Amino acid sequence: MPCNIVPVRRGFWAWLLRRTGLAAITMPWRTVYVRKSEAHRAGLIRHELVHVEQIERDGAVLFTARYLWWLIRYGYWANPYEVEAYAREPATD
Repeated sequence: MPCNIVPVRRGFWAWLLRRTGLAAITMPWRTVYVRKSEAHRAGLIRHELVHVEQIERDGAVLFTARYLWWLIRYGYWANPYEVEAYAREPATD
């Protein structure tokens, strides 16, 4: 099933990415919003596509609940979903 990669420069998603300091964010509706300035980074896109796979594997509701719980419990870097995504991201872009 295809996924939409949407580079953003303005609007809600661009604002959210700037506010959170993230380069990209994956949504359960198979869409990855990425800062336009970061859209060229193959490693970043691969990282976000791992989140798409996780959502498909666990379901949108369970993924969201686990992600938020693990984010609170372990923090961003030790969140098991992030650990898996970073492990599968190439070392360089």
